[in-house]
Amino acid sequence: MRPEAEDAPELMQNIQSRLPVKEAARTCVLSKSWLHAWSTIPILRFDVRRGKSMKLVDGDRTLIRYLRDNIPIERFDLTIDIESQESASHAEKWIGAITTKSCLREMSLSIDIALLRTSLTLPDEILSGENLTKIRVSASNGIHYVWMTTSYHPVIKCVCLRELYLNGVRISEEALHDILSSCSLLEKIELLDSCKGFKTFKVKNLLRLYELRIDLDAVHSTALEISDVPNLSVFSYDLHVCRPQMPIIPFNALSISLGRSVTRLMLGGVITDNACLETIKTEFPFLESLTLDMTSWMLGSFHFTCASIKRLSLLSCRHMLIDVQVYAPKLFFFEFGGNTLPSLLFPVSSLKQIKVSLSLNPLIDANFFLKMRETLTLSRMCYLNIITDNSKLPLDIDIDDLRTRLLFPPARNVQELAFQTVADECLWERSQFFDAFFEICHPKHVFARPDSRFRHNNHFCRLMLREVLEKKTRIAYWPHYLKHVQIRQYRHQKWKPLTVSHRSFLDGSAPGVYMYFKLMWR
Repeated sequence: MRPEAEDAPELMQNIQSRLPVKEAARTCVLSKSWLHAWSTIPILRFDVRRGKSMKLVDGDRTLIRYLRDNIPIERFDLTIDIESQESASHAEKWIGAITTKSCLREMSLSIDIALLRTSLTLPDEILSGENLTKIRVSASNGIHYVWMTTSYHPVIKCVCLRELYLNGVRISEEALHDILSSCSLLEKIELLDSCKGFKTFKVKNLLRLYELRIDLDAVHSTALEISDVPNLSVFSYDLHVCRPQMPIIPFNALSISLGRSVTRLMLGGVITDNACLETIKTEFPFLESLTLDMTSWMLGSFHFTCASIKRLSLLSCRHMLIDVQVYAPKLFFFEFGGNTLPSLLFPVSSLKQIKVSLSLNPLIDANFFLKMRETLTLSRMCYLNIITDNSKLPLDIDIDDLRTRLLFPPARNVQELAFQTVADECLWERSQFFDAFFEICHPKHVFARPDSRFRHNNHFCRLMLREVLEKKTRIAYWPHYLKHVQIRQYRHQKWKPLTVSHRSFLDGSAPGVYMYFKLMWR
């Protein structure tokens, strides 16, 4: 360490920029050098939300000082709740003033429109930064109230832009295409809920583009024109389908040319039949990760062959899907999400991990648990997430019949089993649903979430209180196989033994309690 390096402002500011705001501010008491570095740090972070100490006037004062003393601003992060037209005007003024700084490299805006009929228009200067490399704008609840620019053809000077992220932001079709055609160095584009009413979405001649994520509303028919993106590796296209009967353009009919470099592919609402799967197999020979939203799938079976695939996720699967067969020798991760559990077959795969998420609306019986037990034999590690609807809850599962028909002992490869009910007051915990689940598996961890409507009801917690802590066993066998139980409320906490002191967390007296259990079986 050289003595002159001890007071280098750049080094101090680099350290301060990596700390939370409060921790970074505390460094100013170390010495005058640290105080000067803190007051001239080239990163501005304004957090003007409800419950936060920063006010609009604080932002004004800070910005006036930076502009008056000509202090460089390389990055601007703004998180703000727009509760009035006054707060919207402040945000517009701050953004307009900062984007005129030629040294600005990154801008991140998180805008929450908290008041109806309040609007915010991002100034045209947001696209004038010649050294700007990253623009991120996220507008929660603001798809109708936050506009990117006022001009249909704004002046584009941010030709060094590498990353563009728009979420819930309104922008004209002409303005967006001007940006994409002017910024040839773009490497990452994410457009979420920001292309409403587009007739055509064009991405062309972006030779450095690595990642492209877009989602569109199926109500408006938007044509895709994507070509000359030879280095594209990640492509995500989500078409929001409100009704199954809604006409859509299937993936194999899209006139796009993504190139052969794509390794991660995520498609939603455009996979309908085997022709779509054949297109995926032929167009992407080096595909390693595939995520499909199966909302528009029309067949009862899903048969897929891919020599290169390593990760496969099938989500939002409908009741009609009853048979899934995947021929993929390199597949090591499989995820399934839906309302029913189909029969699963992986003839040539060597799965290391399976994740199953089910919203159990239909009535379930012993056959469901038998099929689930077979699923648990397919992988070394399994993760289960179960949500049940009280209106469809089965209360008369024949545990003796289930135990007689089981061909395997309880699986011990379930890493986590998560439970949640929907609008259930007490029926769920009185049923034999838990008893049946612990007949087919002995999970290492259980994540117990409160009922989504009745926040005082956490049925698994009350079950653990009654069956394990108080030992008021009914006819359930599984508590006898428990050797030790540990508990914690948050993932970062240390595990503690289940004791009487946890009664307030287990009996429902504390609403909205999320609990983690660590189960050690004999």
